[in-house]
Amino acid sequence: MYLKSLEVQGFKSFPDKTLIRFGDDITAIVGPNGSGKSNISDAILWVMGEQSSKTLRGAKMEDVIFGGTQKRSAVGFAEATLTLDNTDRALPYDADEVMITRRYYRSGDSEYYINRQSARLRDIHELFMDTGLGREGYSNIGQGRIDEILSLKSADRREIFEEAAGISKFRHRKEETERKLAHTEDNLLRIGDKVSELEMQLEPLREQSEKAKKYLEMKEELQGVEVAVWLDTLEKLSAAAKKAEEDYASASFVLQQAHEDLDKLYVQSEELSALLRQKDEELENVRIKVSMLDANHQQLDGQIAVLRGNVENSQANIRRIEEELRGEQDRSGGIIAQIEQAKERIAAIETDLAQKKQTIDALQQQLTAMTASAQGLTRQFLELRGKESSLSADIAGREADIHGLEESMEQSAQRSEILHADLRAGNERKAAAEKEYDACRAELRRAQEDVTAA
Repeated sequence: MYLKSLEVQGFKSFPDKTLIRFGDDITAIVGPNGSGKSNISDAILWVMGEQSSKTLRGAKMEDVIFGGTQKRSAVGFAEATLTLDNTDRALPYDADEVMITRRYYRSGDSEYYINRQSARLRDIHELFMDTGLGREGYSNIGQGRIDEILSLKSADRREIFEEAAGISKFRHRKEETERKLAHTEDNLLRIGDKVSELEMQLEPLREQSEKAKKYLEMKEELQGVEVAVWLDTLEKLSAAAKKAEEDYASASFVLQQAHEDLDKLYVQSEELSALLRQKDEELENVRIKVSMLDANHQQLDGQIAVLRGNVENSQANIRRIEEELRGEQDRSGGIIAQIEQAKERIAAIETDLAQKKQTIDALQQQLTAMTASAQGLTRQFLELRGKESSLSADIAGREADIHGLEESMEQSAQRSEILHADLRAGNERKAAAEKEYDACRAELRRAQEDVTAA
């Protein structure tokens, strides 16, 4: 096994990716002070898992990342890859070449890789253990390391000799085994304490187990009774719901018939209203005719009164003329002619008066007939009014029946909703009882497990 190459990027004085190949002919790397010779040694230590920033000649681990110069800006991470030849299988890894990679970010996160596969720091330490390349190895010795080794106590120098002798791996395994044994003893002690505590709880747990068994038995009986009660209740609720649905259907049928009867009554009412309006119009026409006849009758009465006054005046004139004739018989025949003309005029007036009386009698008869017709129309109107009132009362009764049926339907629907709500509540209580039963079964199993464990 020998070192083949070292690739660094962003580590201390190597901001760019730098590859250093080590062949069989390289003995040493020389150069002036400050050229970065020690940084190569630090990179090898760092990639093999060195965690001490003081050993890497820094105050903190972030100092291994290139911090920048006046001409170059700082980088965000440091990375180093160490390539070793493993054809002789000196390292416990099944590969001819082993590449160890470490990457560190300014956030403090670290990443380790073995042949490009993610690994742990512990895996790298175990890989280099007993090879002289580990963190306690002697293959990489820096400035002042010899003096430090010589000045160490014998117990501290023992690690170097054990590493050289190849027994450090067994020492670490021994220490790891001792730590596991101590942890196991602590666990055994805690187990003993737990057993003692459980032994104290065993008797109460046994009593609780008996109570739980008795509780489960009684719970099963109670569940059976509750199931029977709920089944009976469900049957009753189903029967009540069925009856409510039947009542609802019958009420709906009755309501439909009532609506049909009401529609028929509305149609009859409209027809009667139209007939009543027609009779009202006829009655109004008769009233107008009667008013006209009354006006004509009053006009004829006035004319008769005028004619009577004229007749009285003519009779007075006749009496006056007769007196004048008796007083003046010696007057001329012109006066006799005037008397004859007056008589003729009186006869004509009497004839006209007779005609007017006949016209008045005819009008009186027509008025009497129209009055009788008006009385018949009035009587028919009153009969229609009575029939309309009867129909209105019948319609009101039908509406009251419809209202009663609607209230009955609402009550049936409410009762159906109540029954359905009771049914849902019963199902919910049944589900809750089943959940409580399952919880009790789980609690009993836990109690049995505790008893078995105790």
